[in-house]
This record gives sequence, structure tokens and C-alpha cells, in this order.
Amino acid sequence: MMDLRAIGIAAALGSAASWAVGSILFKQLGERISPLAMTLAKGSVSVVFLGLTFIFTKYEGVERQPLLLLILSGLLGISLGDTFFFEALQDLGPHALVLLLMLGQVFTVVLAVLFLGETLTLPAWTGIVLVVLGISVVLSTKLSSEKQASGLRGIAFGLLAVLCMSVSIVIAKKGLESISAMEATFIRMLSGTLGMLVFGLATHRLGRWVIPFQDIKLVSLFLVSVCIVTFGGFWLSLVSIKYVDLAIANTLNSTEPLFILPLAAIFLREKMTMGALVGTVLTISGIVVLCWTTANQL
Repeated sequence: MMDLRAIGIAAALGSAASWAVGSILFKQLGERISPLAMTLAKGSVSVVFLGLTFIFTKYEGVERQPLLLLILSGLLGISLGDTFFFEALQDLGPHALVLLLMLGQVFTVVLAVLFLGETLTLPAWTGIVLVVLGISVVLSTKLSSEKQASGLRGIAFGLLAVLCMSVSIVIAKKGLESISAMEATFIRMLSGTLGMLVFGLATHRLGRWVIPFQDIKLVSLFLVSVCIVTFGGFWLSLVSIKYVDLAIANTLNSTEPLFILPLAAIFLREKMTMGALVGTVLTISGIVVLCWTTANQL
């Protein structure tokens, strides 16, 4: 039988790979669907998919405290975090936004140490630094040729986005102590989707959001993409933070760019650069260190 920590590590890497596949698929959809509309539709379909799983698996109910924590996590991470992220995209170039997202990895580690009492060894910190550095190199190389447009408004929204996402992950970790990852994913997704629905109604954007979904082919591709992201991305990420220290799980969950590189080369015909290869080696080295450190704790 596999150790739970090993399951957590495998789930984290599986989540990153699923997000990479989902990103490739969503890239094809992004030209026709606005980001906010995609977030709401993705959440709505995810809630349906997750709800259907409880026909085959028992839903045991949730106590009040973890329920409230997971609702709060969904509102912060999905409703507010995603909204602030898309607002930041209006004023920030991709390179600047990537740097802010890397800062979010640091936020999560610090919050895990301060509020969850997690302690990390020097090798674990080394692995985390290598992973974050490698991802930064990969993304900065990939985006260095793109134009940047920054402003105080964009920076403010970007900082709010990464802060909301980091805090939501820490809150989710607490809520997962007495509940399965599947139930937690459902509650978190439902609350975040309802938050986006309220936002759409309040800003009178809901009508415009649903227009693209009249195309049957688009809807079919969208359903496949959401299925991959829901069960591969969201669910596996919660499995990982349930069984592994949050700082380590979150770092491994952030390795999505490594999986995107070969997928983009194959399906989008993007060229692999030397900088991307260097970043990949750094990140894989960090993953090896983290896995070795975790194995020695078993």
C-alpha cells in the first residue's frame, strides 16, 4: 500500500499536469469566451460533475467549522482571487504578472509556517527555492519578448489576487482535516461559483457571458476541458495538500509550466528555448530534492 505522503506528491504533480492540459485546451477557447465567463461556466459545470460523483460515492456531510472554512476558501480563491487576477491582466504585462504569481508561492509558504505550524528542513527549503527559481526562469524566458504594461492599479489587483489565492489555500488546508478531498472540492467550487454568479448579476454581465455557449462544438470542447481541470486540477490539488505539508504540496502544484512546455511544442508548435530547458532542469532538481526529503520523513 502506498504511503499517504507518496500519494500526496503524486497528486500534486498530477494536478500540475492536468492544469497544463487544461490550459492548452482553454487557450483554444479563450478567443471566444471572456475570462470571467469562462470562470463562471467552468465552475458551474464542475459543480455538476462533482455532484454526480456522489451518486457513486457516499457524501457523509460536513461539520460546521470545516464547512465555513471551505466556503470562505472558495470565495477567496475562486471568486475574489480569479476576479482580481483578470482585473490585473488589463493593466499588467504577462511578465510582471508572472513575477507576482511567483511571489504568491512565497506567501503560501510563509503563511503555512506562521498559521499551520509547519516546519521545513533545510533540504526542503532548498527544493522549494529550486522549483520556484526554475519556474521563474521558464516563464520569464517564454514571456521576455512580450510587451509589458504596468501600473499601480494592475500591481494592486495582482497583489490582491496572489494574497487571496495563498490565504484560500491555507484555509482549505485547515478545512481538509476532517473531510474528504472530493467533498472539499465540491464545497469550495460551489461557493466560488456562486460568488462569481453574484458578481455577474451585480455587474449586469451575465447575459453577454452566455452568448458564446450556443456553439455545440465549443461546448463539447469546454466540457472536456472542465472535466480535466475539475478532477485533475482542483481535486488532486486538495488531495496533495491533505496528505503533504502545504508548503511542499503548493510548490509541486506550481510546476504546471514544465508540463506546458512539451504540450505547447507538440500542439501549439512553440519552440523550446535554452532558457526553458535550464529552468526545467532547475525545477526537476527541486522536485527530486522535495521527494527525497519527504521520503526520509516516512
